[in-house]
Amino acid sequence: MQRYNELKYSANLLPYAQGLHTVLKKGLGWKILASVSSVIAALYGTYWDLVMDWGLLQSQSKNWFLRDKLLIPYRSIYFGAMVSKKNT
Repeated sequence: MQRYNELKYSANLLPYAQGLHTVLKKGLGWKILASVSSVIAALYGTYWDLVMDWGLLQSQSKNWFLRDKLLIPYRSIYFGAMVSKKNT
């Protein structure tokens, strides 16, 4: 499991390296490769955060898209925390 979590962070290295190379070489192929790898890294990171770290999207859970074991007994607090943002 730890390896997959490490993959989430190292997946971001390829888009950064390709972005730097694109700036230096300015080739269309590199721009496309950098864009595709950036999207893949973002999707993988988002999936990992939602499913593995937060325990969301668990369709078989008794707590409707949350994990089975909740630290706070009120599910609405979890959903409120997900959609709220801090105003600065």
